[in-house]
Amino acid sequence: MFIFSRRGGPLYLQCVPWGRISGITFRYVGSDQHAAMNILDSSCTITHYRATEGILSGVVIYGPSCQPAFLDNEVCRNRESGVFVFAGACPRVADNRCFDNHHFGLAVRDPGTRPDFVRNLCRDNMLSGVLLFHYAAALVLDNTCWDNQHWGLVMTPGCRPTPAGDHLLASNVLEPNPRGAFFVTDMPLAEIGR
Repeated sequence: MFIFSRRGGPLYLQCVPWGRISGITFRYVGSDQHAAMNILDSSCTITHYRATEGILSGVVIYGPSCQPAFLDNEVCRNRESGVFVFAGACPRVADNRCFDNHHFGLAVRDPGTRPDFVRNLCRDNMLSGVLLFHYAAALVLDNTCWDNQHWGLVMTPGCRPTPAGDHLLASNVLEPNPRGAFFVTDMPLAEIGR
């Protein structure tokens, strides 16, 4: 199934307790400020999905009761990040391809937010492959982040990746990227004016 939207809202999943969504391409090229897919407080499985050309991020996953499985999808050419997890969500994000997004391939923020990022490919994003900021935690394991315009992974102090330190570098492929594999900064969004 292919959904092309120039007007109207994007695809919203709100409080979906179970189920499987598979095989949808969602291309959102409207002018409203929306992501291609919004997942709020849901626990369903999304697989073989393609989110492209969202005005914001391709996919946003949020809410303290949000624990979906986002597996084997393609998230590309969105005007912000590919997949953005925040507001206490704890999804499993695995085996996805996040490329050519204007900000980051995968991004996570907020205390209490704890995604599992496993075996994702983040390449050719305008900033870095993965961003962890504003006290977020995340399992970051077996991801490949290369040819992004900044770093493989960037984070702010106070974030808690698992594994940490040298184990984080050994457990993921975070180069080559022009600025290096890994960086800790107080201002990861400075170059986009935030």
